[in-house]
Amino acid sequence: MGYAYSVYGVDLKKLRPQGKKLFAELREKYADDIKEADRWHDRDITERGAPTRSRALWQLMMKLPLQKDVGFQYGYCVEMLCMHFGERVDDVSLTWFSDVLDPLLKRARQPKTDTLLGKGISTIKIPKPADFPEFGTVTPAGCVAGLRAMSLVKPLTGGDENLDMVVGEVARWFTLAKAKKRGLVWFVY
Repeated sequence: MGYAYSVYGVDLKKLRPQGKKLFAELREKYADDIKEADRWHDRDITERGAPTRSRALWQLMMKLPLQKDVGFQYGYCVEMLCMHFGERVDDVSLTWFSDVLDPLLKRARQPKTDTLLGKGISTIKIPKPADFPEFGTVTPAGCVAGLRAMSLVKPLTGGDENLDMVVGEVARWFTLAKAKKRGLVWFVY
């Protein structure tokens, strides 16, 4: 089983530490999600000393030092910000697709998938998660470039339905973000 992308169109300027007011708003709005996350990561919290999701969010919002060995908690907090300030733009449940898209991008003389999708880049500096979530950020200008790359790749699919679906879905992400002058932030877990 693969891990699917969750992709958000969001104003990247809003994804930054914003203090107590936003912390309280997010903690209330996503209370059930926070509780579920703490149950899910109970061993990390009790055995490894990872902060609870609420504590990790507090550390981010208040610009406090972050624990370097538990980057996953902060990655999920960044996703919470994306849910709050943005909207999901993915329609098809895509799993890692660079193996099929990268050869086409190479033929079209375009950057690889990881580069187009800003793999590993976050608007808030957080410790890199050891495994999940993987994430990336695409600026509004990057969305324009990504849309151009998908238009160059589209004729190279040879009518393959699966390739057409991947190219169409990724183009859709860029299109929806571009239409609202937003960037993209994605997560895989």
